[in-house]
Amino acid sequence: MNRTDSSRVPELDGLRGIAIALVLWKHLVNPYLPLGFAHPLAWLGALGGSAWIGVDLFFVLSGYFIGGILIDRRDSPNLAPVFYARRALRILPLFYLTLAVCAAGSAAGWVHAIFPAWTYPLFLSNLMLALGNEWDAPMLSLLWSIAVEEQFYLAAPWVMRAVPVARLPVLFGGLIALAVVLRMVFVLAWPEYSLARHTLTPLRMDLLAAGALVAWLLRSGRGHAAVQWLGRRWVGVVAAIAALLGVLASNRALIGAPSLAWYGYSLITLCFATLVLLVAGARPPGLCRLLAWPPLVHLGRHSYFVYLWHMLIGFTLINAVGGPGLVLDSPRSVLVIALGIAATWAAAAVSWRYFEGPLVTLGHRLHYRT
Repeated sequence: MNRTDSSRVPELDGLRGIAIALVLWKHLVNPYLPLGFAHPLAWLGALGGSAWIGVDLFFVLSGYFIGGILIDRRDSPNLAPVFYARRALRILPLFYLTLAVCAAGSAAGWVHAIFPAWTYPLFLSNLMLALGNEWDAPMLSLLWSIAVEEQFYLAAPWVMRAVPVARLPVLFGGLIALAVVLRMVFVLAWPEYSLARHTLTPLRMDLLAAGALVAWLLRSGRGHAAVQWLGRRWVGVVAAIAALLGVLASNRALIGAPSLAWYGYSLITLCFATLVLLVAGARPPGLCRLLAWPPLVHLGRHSYFVYLWHMLIGFTLINAVGGPGLVLDSPRSVLVIALGIAATWAAAAVSWRYFEGPLVTLGHRLHYRT
């Protein structure tokens, strides 16, 4: 059965859980892996080096969820006010609280920012990273993806309302193609700006547009044949996605590398859009049981806090307890890293219970008129 309403789908929260688990692996596990191919654990560095694709999975899921909401409510006379209010209540309070903590850390000398502070509250950090072609402090650098999402939210309701429903696939396909072309142009014209290929919204719009295209396919019924095909062959499809992403990871391409711009980012978009279409549309029981594993669903539902705070809590705690030069090669080091992850996860649950959850509930009291 196709699930095209806006109610929660545990399996999609499970996909969110996988996405944030990849982010945690990259930032809280990979830096502490032993170096050198002779070590039994060193091969895990290939996975950690490519775990940034968790953010790409978030983008496809955001495109799917937000695209679906806007397709369903496109004729509502109060579409923009309710959409913006709900998004603001979900995103802004925790985001600005995070910035306040980072500002306090900067004043105390343990967060060393490079770029002007005003770029972050205005959601321009992705542009600043692209222009500077270097990362800021770890706690701040990861906010580039929030900037991309906010820029997407700003334009999405107006664009989705202006374009006829029947023409939406043309819009989404055009945005996907435009992102591919722009990445190639940047490789040829400005090869030195590698971060621009990774952080600028127009160059990563294919992920969001692909997610929105999946939402349209399920709502319009035009994806029915594809969904049935995927459902019958889901084991092979998932294996192929894992193999393709594994080959990409084995290349150990750096973020923004030309190989990613030419084909890698497009391959990631195709894999994750197919995965979301499979889970949201075909819902194969075997895969859904895996994705509905309660800890994975719980992690996915708290992924926003975990994403914003895993460096502030987890990374800081790991370095404080583990000390300089910590290497993940002993039971003690495993416990230290597990402590950092668990502390972040627990803080996320508290934040949802007493801070984020009530704000989301408040947002749901705002209804789209028909």
